[in-house]
Amino acid sequence: MYYIDIHNHMLTGIDDGARNPETTAKMLQIAYDDGIREIICTPHYLPGTYETGKAERELRVSHLLGVTAKFFPGLRIWEGCEYYAAFGNLTEHLRRGGCGTLANSKYMLVEFSPETPGDVMERQLLDIVSSGFWPIVAHAERYTAFENEDYRFHIASFCYLQLNADSINGDYGTRIKRLARKMLSEDIVTFVATDAHGAHHRKPVLSVCAEYLETHFGTEYVEKLLYRNPKCIIDNVRI
Repeated sequence: MYYIDIHNHMLTGIDDGARNPETTAKMLQIAYDDGIREIICTPHYLPGTYETGKAERELRVSHLLGVTAKFFPGLRIWEGCEYYAAFGNLTEHLRRGGCGTLANSKYMLVEFSPETPGDVMERQLLDIVSSGFWPIVAHAERYTAFENEDYRFHIASFCYLQLNADSINGDYGTRIKRLARKMLSEDIVTFVATDAHGAHHRKPVLSVCAEYLETHFGTEYVEKLLYRNPKCIIDNVRI
């Protein structure tokens, strides 16, 4: 089994991820060596700050595919974005060709600020659902609202939840690690991804987290979170 990374900021110069082509190349090498064979590139789409549109993202992914075909056989790259949904009109952003979905599927990766009120998150997520898309809450372990057990189970009833591998490993502190691992034990998590931003810090590595998952939850859980569920995005199949 190989890994599929559905949340990654390796496209050069679009957001706070890879700053130059050299960093992107290093990130590709790290991911490849780690056993990742499919990557959805998800630069931030934050109105007023990061606004690279879908057409430009597709062009950059196409260029990256030319590099991977030569140096990383078997590595597949897909276009996507991480949509900041705390404010704004989703329909308008889509109409303008700004934000978009993952790998041209109906899945949409959505983020908020850590302290976004729970009712605001819920309202925006329901708007995405009513627009015909399948929202994935990015790095769900970061949000204060998710510390409430009833709230996170409620959101998980109509959305998908993604955790960052580094959070599970403990790289972002005890509180976030504890919540991430609690959510794993509750079986409400759909995806684990790298949310990689560089080649030295926040690297595209899933194998360390995979070892933890296998030890505590078994091989099937690893396959579900790091391959089978992510493959449903690529295939545009509802989980």
